[in-house]
Amino acid sequence: MTDPHALAERLARRLVAVADPSVRVGYLRHVVGEMEPGTVADVLTIAVHGAEARDGDLGALLLALCLALADEEVAPLRDEIVRAALARGQHATAALLQPRAPERRAEEPLVVPDFGRGRAVTLGERKALARTRDRDLLARVLRDPHPDVIRVVLGNPTITERDVIRVCARRPIAPEVLREVFRSPRWIVRYGVKKAIVRNPFAPVDLALQLAAHLNAADAREAARCAELAVAVRDACRRVAGIATLH
Repeated sequence: MTDPHALAERLARRLVAVADPSVRVGYLRHVVGEMEPGTVADVLTIAVHGAEARDGDLGALLLALCLALADEEVAPLRDEIVRAALARGQHATAALLQPRAPERRAEEPLVVPDFGRGRAVTLGERKALARTRDRDLLARVLRDPHPDVIRVVLGNPTITERDVIRVCARRPIAPEVLREVFRSPRWIVRYGVKKAIVRNPFAPVDLALQLAAHLNAADAREAARCAELAVAVRDACRRVAGIATLH
């Protein structure tokens, strides 16, 4: 039988040698697809504990595992891992992988930005606009509430980390938009992006839980005091508050 601690450490070491976040995620998606759901649950639990203890390698493993299991195409496997975690009494690990709506929802429908065309712009046109290099136009695209538009614009080489942080900090925001940011290995590895999602009460709770372990001590303490956030998110931040920074 494979020792899950040894397996987690081995996977973490392998990831450290891979610089490209997308390659890391692709590799782990292949690996977990060949593992027993219970083993994946064990490795996830070890990675969570390691991240909260400020082990940088296990923190990187945790993030890559969460991204590998984030796509809807692996939803059946994710459900199996959740069931295995619950059977093992790993309730916190199961909570990470169970999609959970945000505590807050927009009171009014989110509005498509005005692109100055004097008419409603179709979804296809908005996705095409998301490829522009015009900064003024991009500022409007980044306010689009449709996740398909945000998925395209996240791949635009013109946008910056500051742009993505502003998207993640927007209130209200469609939770599906934040899921698109989370699924982007290019952007979710940035600390400011993680922090903005955890601090946003409109973020899906499962995403905030997955990212809380990556906050530094000061930011975790601040988030733990934020009454707007879900109780589960504040509790997760309390667990990491007061511990040295994970880089």
